[in-house]
Amino acid sequence: MPTYALADLRALALRRLRASDCTRFSPTQSASDYEWIDDAIERAEEKFVRETKCLKTWAIVQLKNGIRTYRLPEDFIDLGSAYYYDSSLDGGYVELDVTTIEKLNDEVSDWRTDTDRPTNIYIDRQYGSGQNFGLYPIPNQDGESISFASVYASEITWICPLYTGRQDFGRILNYAGTDYFIVSNSTTAVIDAEVSNYNLLLEYYRLPHQRAEMPPESSEAIASYAAYELLIDNPEDSVEYKRSQAMLSLFEKEIMRYIARRKSPMKAENLQAKSFAWSWVKNMNHYKELP
Repeated sequence: MPTYALADLRALALRRLRASDCTRFSPTQSASDYEWIDDAIERAEEKFVRETKCLKTWAIVQLKNGIRTYRLPEDFIDLGSAYYYDSSLDGGYVELDVTTIEKLNDEVSDWRTDTDRPTNIYIDRQYGSGQNFGLYPIPNQDGESISFASVYASEITWICPLYTGRQDFGRILNYAGTDYFIVSNSTTAVIDAEVSNYNLLLEYYRLPHQRAEMPPESSEAIASYAAYELLIDNPEDSVEYKRSQAMLSLFEKEIMRYIARRKSPMKAENLQAKSFAWSWVKNMNHYKELP
């Protein structure tokens, strides 16, 4: 089942609204003006991704000697894991412990000034539209430059709206946090970059950049939430308000179902019928002695 295109989501939302066209749910009262419906659909897509954390990617962060706090990517939702890379160490990568400013305040008196190889990472408080993360101890050397073939990528600073097309979304951030790069030259390209010495690899949950990234199972939930928003903004009577709550309930149930499915690993089971005799055959001495 492919992810619904915008036209399909519009049609499904209208069915949820029991409307044949956009007249009532349009700022211009036009039958073909989808502005409000599209806006509700985009908010529903964002809410689905935030609730399920169904999209995950990575970022390479170039660290700087003496710099404790760094900017997170604009599409950041939540941290998965963080790894410091030093080729002189066994295995190279060292996973950082996730902590908080409050815990550092309680346990480490000089965490704001102590320098060494980072062992902990914390997500700083959000300021406006930007989020930051900090390291403890503060890096005591510059991260090596990141080898990157820019011909395979383009710099971006946007996060919305959702675009069509196919792209791979890795991130490379310099120590000042000013550059984002994504693959853009083909559908098969991969980001030509490695984690250089003394730099950081982040795995994090992110917002969507294109509708094609949305899981196919999200379509019904998105249409239900879009219908909820439109009904709650334009209630005509108590019956319609109750319908809006029913749409919200459908959305929340789809969220729960999706999360439950993600928690169950895929099982590569052989469903071919087997004889009951097989269980006792394996216990026979001549079978046990087989090499």
